[in-house]
Amino acid sequence: MYKCWKCRKTVKDLDQSFVRCPYCGCRVLFKERQPIAKEVKAD
Repeated sequence: MYKCWKCRKTVKDLDQSFVRCPYCGCRVLFKERQPIAKEVKAD
């Protein structure tokens, strides 16, 4: 799932050949991250 930078709406399906927000037409999208922090073991 992606989020539009301009209108902040969630975009679920993207056409692989054309990346654009279907609501406002903005071409800047960013991937939504999970709110859970990952724990990494460092030795």
